[in-house]
Amino acid sequence: MKTDTFAVIGGDFRSTVVMNQLADKGYHVKYFGFDETLAMNPNAIHEKNISGALSGAKYVILPLPYASQDSTTINAPLYRKEILISDVIENLPPHCFILGGMLDEVICSTLKSKEITYADYFHREEFTIKNAIPTAEGAIEIALRETPHTLHRSHCLIAGYGRIAKLLSEYLSGFGADITVSARKHSDLAWIEARGHHAIHTSQIKDYIHNFDVIFNTVPYKIFDRTALSLAKKDCLIIDLASKPGGIDFESAQKFGLNVIWALSLPGKCAPLTAGSIITDTIINIIREWEDSYGLEQ
Repeated sequence: MKTDTFAVIGGDFRSTVVMNQLADKGYHVKYFGFDETLAMNPNAIHEKNISGALSGAKYVILPLPYASQDSTTINAPLYRKEILISDVIENLPPHCFILGGMLDEVICSTLKSKEITYADYFHREEFTIKNAIPTAEGAIEIALRETPHTLHRSHCLIAGYGRIAKLLSEYLSGFGADITVSARKHSDLAWIEARGHHAIHTSQIKDYIHNFDVIFNTVPYKIFDRTALSLAKKDCLIIDLASKPGGIDFESAQKFGLNVIWALSLPGKCAPLTAGSIITDTIINIIREWEDSYGLEQ
């Protein structure tokens, strides 16, 4: 793998970490889609156009998420120009391997039609688990900043009991918060109680929401609707950690004057070095597994 070329295309500071770390590990790295004033690894090669960056690349690293909100350009907040996704596709060398974050059906079907191998590192289990750590820490940082009181003795609700919620509940325990966690599975409710937290079924949120000072949502569908939000404390802080479409009726929350923060992409904002390192490790794991399976097929 170290004799092959990596092309890092666009992204935020996490992508610069990936590029720098790959170069530090001795890989041949080219990059495009970053401001020239940024400090990059001297062992990496800065290309001035997309064709030069992709020429001869075996592995093409796209950012997380790979696309901007317009769905036609690469997510490249550190670059003053646009990078069209179509330009990337057109310049891909044959037999390359695309590794990107949150790849949608459009690009996946396009890559399939061109018989180009691809993988979405965002959906890897090790990535999801490790990424939950900076997400939970970032959520607590927001709560500390946005509330006029301590988390100690605050009544906190965590909606959902997935990876992020499990870590968040443990971290909040260290602050001495009074923690309630909602879930749908009876096994999850049992685990929540076993860990010393209050457990409620998701369907009971409306019955208890008036008790909470801080609410953390990790469920990516709208469980905090108009009715539930109308019953929340007016000074309650609500932090939505769920990916799109989120779990909050934001329009209703605004009408009720509630302080709601949709904290998307927290790892890249609060801990870009750690978040970038997680991406680097995941990418290397994917490639090694692919090379092992490819070798077996040969």
